[in-house]
Amino acid sequence: MITNLYVKNIALIKELELELGEGLNVLTGETGAGKSIIIDSLNFVLGDRADRSLISHGEASASVSVTFWDKKGAAKQVLEEYGIESDDSITVRRTMHENGRGEARVNNIPVTVQQLRKLMARLVSVHSQHESQRALDENSHLEILDKFRAKGSQDRLLSAYKNAFSLFKSASERLRSFGNAAERERRAEMLRYEIEEINAVDPKPGEEEELLSRRMKARNSERIVSGIQAALTLLEGSDESFGALSAVRYALRELGAMERFADFSEYSERLESVSTEIDDLARALRAEADSVDMDPEEAEQVDKRLEDVRRIKRRYGASEELPAYLKKASDELNELENAEETIRELMKTREEALEQCRDLSAKLHAAREEAGKEFAAKITENLRELGMKNAEFKADVVFSECGENGAGLAENGSDTVRFLISPNLGEPLKPLAKIASGGEASRFMLGLKRVTAELEEIDSLVFDEIDTGISGKIAMVVSEKLVDISRSRQVVAVTHLAQLGAMADIHFLIEKHEKGGRTFTEISRLDRDGELKELVRLMGGVGPDKLSTENAKELKKWADSYKSNIK
Repeated sequence: MITNLYVKNIALIKELELELGEGLNVLTGETGAGKSIIIDSLNFVLGDRADRSLISHGEASASVSVTFWDKKGAAKQVLEEYGIESDDSITVRRTMHENGRGEARVNNIPVTVQQLRKLMARLVSVHSQHESQRALDENSHLEILDKFRAKGSQDRLLSAYKNAFSLFKSASERLRSFGNAAERERRAEMLRYEIEEINAVDPKPGEEEELLSRRMKARNSERIVSGIQAALTLLEGSDESFGALSAVRYALRELGAMERFADFSEYSERLESVSTEIDDLARALRAEADSVDMDPEEAEQVDKRLEDVRRIKRRYGASEELPAYLKKASDELNELENAEETIRELMKTREEALEQCRDLSAKLHAAREEAGKEFAAKITENLRELGMKNAEFKADVVFSECGENGAGLAENGSDTVRFLISPNLGEPLKPLAKIASGGEASRFMLGLKRVTAELEEIDSLVFDEIDTGISGKIAMVVSEKLVDISRSRQVVAVTHLAQLGAMADIHFLIEKHEKGGRTFTEISRLDRDGELKELVRLMGGVGPDKLSTENAKELKKWADSYKSNIK
């Protein structure tokens, strides 16, 4: 259940906080007051695409936070999967910036938008025009029927079919990858050549860098030797001058001569150490000079080896990646060389999986036909309760026979499902998408939600203007149905209907105000008097007219009576 919604810098909303409760929460207000902005804000924090045009003018960023009380533990499994600790309270915060950056956090732990959507799908369902279009789309009808058929539990029959279909598809794809015998031989010959070429060069990790270093030394050997000789002259001296080593040794003799006057042993030891270090350094430099000189034949070998290593790396990847490439090539070659046996095994696997698919798809079809009848009866019952007395509804389940090569099989079986409806007496059943009236579409969606809501663990349902095309007595029936739903889960409804406003357990008024040359959307929770005033406005009353107020009181009395009699 949503307990709190906090919106900052979204469109006309500077800062807004909404404390929602159990039962039916109703949001009303003048057209353009900002009701849709609140739904847009909620959709944003639930994982919808970040629309930077929603950021308030002059602001660099916008954020929305929502807090849930997950009393049923519906999100527990997903939270554990993400490594997020939680009690029954879950807080989600999402931010977007003008520069395109954004962030989503759950209980202050960063999550991706995909992770956010998966989590939110367990906690809240928003019924909007988008969802209406999805329900009218025949591509979603099979999924809806299967959810009804599974009654909110794991669909073991569909899972078994999907496993068999995945095995069939995988075996079929592998069989196709083998091609014919000539294609396999061409591929095997190419793999043998690649393996032989890589093994012939056999580059070692870091070898290219080592070869480059050796080549650099060879090409600059004269300059290197000259520099080393200059350094040795400075360290060891020459016929014309003292070197560092001679100077240190001379200093040692001078200190030794003064030993009879004072103790200079500490300094002598340190100089002795310096002398030894310079001597070692000189020997190392001479060895380095000897190693620099590379004969032309050796230099040619380095160049050739470097070119071979680079050629192999260009074709097959870095030397660190070659062992994996070799293994993959060797495994594929081995498979190709034993292709006949592998193909026989794959064909057997494919045929067994195909037979399983045929059997399970037939069972799925029978189960769907049976569930379709029950589903149609429940939808029809709800439509009649919603004022469509002569409406007929059917879940049309059409089966496609499975061919020899699996033709007719799909990811979810061999069925196509279409919802058909006849809103009025004497009219033929037609596809749901061809419902002419917006009011009929709204009533169907409410009837559908009433049937499917009981199958879901989702504790919060949000209806964005479910009243499209509805008025009068039908509006009263729709209001009653929403109250019925709100007794088992939280309902948040944005509406223009006075009848639905009267049913509110908590009623919020959304208004626009001007301040400092700017327009802002604000929201307030109404008390009993405020509710009556808003009902007068929703009914089209002008001012605090006595008759309009009495009508509002009667409407509220009707709503209170209905709610008090709900079991």
